[in-house]
Amino acid sequence: MEENRESVKSGYLTEKFRMFHLKDSRPEEYVYHYHDFHKLIWFISGDVEYHIEGKSYQLEPHDILLVNKGEIHKPFVNFDTTYERYVFYISDDFLDEHSESGSNLSLCFEMAKKEQGNVIRLPAAQSRMLFETVKLLETTENTNLYAGEMYSRILFLKLMIELNRSCINNPEVFHKMARYDKKVVEMIHYINENLSRDLTIETLSNQFYLSKYHMMRKFKEETGYSMHQYILEKRILAARNLILGGTPATTASVECGFKDYSTFSRAYKKLLGQLPSDDYRIG
Repeated sequence: MEENRESVKSGYLTEKFRMFHLKDSRPEEYVYHYHDFHKLIWFISGDVEYHIEGKSYQLEPHDILLVNKGEIHKPFVNFDTTYERYVFYISDDFLDEHSESGSNLSLCFEMAKKEQGNVIRLPAAQSRMLFETVKLLETTENTNLYAGEMYSRILFLKLMIELNRSCINNPEVFHKMARYDKKVVEMIHYINENLSRDLTIETLSNQFYLSKYHMMRKFKEETGYSMHQYILEKRILAARNLILGGTPATTASVECGFKDYSTFSRAYKKLLGQLPSDDYRIG
């Protein structure tokens, strides 16, 4: 990806899931980015405000942050203290493979969207129980044990099952005290629900009763994105999901708001580094 982009696709996942234990104590420049997999962050320590899709969360120790694939996010870190966290990269395929009827392992990520809150703040007893599994998983990953890969997979599934149970039994665990601009969040929801429709600046300005320049400035301030780039990337990501699911690229481009295929194909290659037809063959 080009480094001067407003945001970048970050992180690549070749396994079904990956875990990292990260500690940052020196200033680092984080950029707005997204992934084509889900991300779970177990926050340990630091002074961190995490921005996701126009909302800002001031994190507290042992908060669990759920970032759905394709969601734009970035941490803002005060490095007076160490920023420590466990990060899990999780593929859709892995969650689908191990889900059963009535037991959808992606449910916590779906609830994060429904509850409009990306942070889970568990009661102390539940948090301790889940964190024991995280620590055991870390030990297993770092030692050469018999059937270690299998045991890691079992422990991770245990973590996801227990986390989903906590969310189902008590939806109030989704912490909703985020700072955000109400109009900008409304615009983000509208854009994501209407990618196939006319989303010109003029149309959005009329839809939300804002002047074009005020609207564009506020959107950039709250998301780190220009409105044009945000809409373009969301359309491409939505089209890619359709293509990977078996939809012909030409159909996916129309369903995601592109008026001609050549424009779609060029933008797709610029953002993702490959042509739509390459992903269609994969799908």
